[in-house]
Amino acid sequence: MLRDNLVGLALSTTVTAMFLAGCSESSQVGNPISPNSQQQSATFGPTSDKGMTYLSTIGGTTVYGYHSDHKANHPPICTVGPFVSVNGGIGVDQSGNLWVPDQGANPKTVTEYGPDCGPAKTVLTISGDTLPDNVAFDTDGHVHVANAVANSGGPGNILQYTGTAVTKTLTDPDISTPQGLAVDEGNNVWVSYRDPGSTGTYVAKFPGGNMPAKLFHNIALGFPGSLQFDQHKNMLALAPGVPAMYVYAPPYKEKHPTTQLPLQSAPTMCTLGRGQTKLYCSNGFYSKVDIYTYPAGTYLYSYNNGLSGLLPDGIANDPAPRN
Repeated sequence: MLRDNLVGLALSTTVTAMFLAGCSESSQVGNPISPNSQQQSATFGPTSDKGMTYLSTIGGTTVYGYHSDHKANHPPICTVGPFVSVNGGIGVDQSGNLWVPDQGANPKTVTEYGPDCGPAKTVLTISGDTLPDNVAFDTDGHVHVANAVANSGGPGNILQYTGTAVTKTLTDPDISTPQGLAVDEGNNVWVSYRDPGSTGTYVAKFPGGNMPAKLFHNIALGFPGSLQFDQHKNMLALAPGVPAMYVYAPPYKEKHPTTQLPLQSAPTMCTLGRGQTKLYCSNGFYSKVDIYTYPAGTYLYSYNNGLSGLLPDGIANDPAPRN
């Protein structure tokens, strides 16, 4: 199926390249943690974020909820589901509600759940053979959904929902396979994408959530799902070819990142904590979650309880970080 091909492409090319690069450049990023093992540093840095960390897995039917302060490696404290197949990003809005795209449902859906693995609330329905891959929220109450593929295999799009109705569709002829999605404090909609017919992943902005898009070909990314902004308007995105987080300062015109944070081998997606003193990264290859300080990028600890044999991918924190 098309969904399976995209998942396979994401894991077998981009993430594999990052993993191999991480192994070959271990002197730069440190030694990877052994699979399915817990490892902790001697100290844990700033005060831990309080709240919930949600985690989805490639092809999974369940979203898992963990305490964000999770140094003891406890199992998940709650779950949400079942789904048919969750393969992309998940998101938490500023009210603490979790939003989960289900790429395997027919029709495709994005479902809102209350805080702390609460009951299902709003269900957004996406018609056709689309591929909802990520969600983001603006300050006007809109939910934005990135479709990595539009109907009948066409270039993807970004749908803006007001309530349960689609009120705007963002497209661009130069944007194919939109995946990573973020809305900054000015309600500009940012997306990471592939050029049509290209293997490169870049960034684009829809100013004020409107077309046309402004393309940033100077910013090349690795695994695209982690696009986000910190409270200083810096753009965060996973690097291509090396296990690292790239940080770009506004106005995002530089050819090289302002800062590069070396990470453990092959992170899949990352998200900031509420206080933005920590960075939480899923790791599909080693079935675990790694936590670092931010902005220093110091490795703190990992957990894997309940993730054995799974491919952790989408990750979101409640409370959600503010831009």
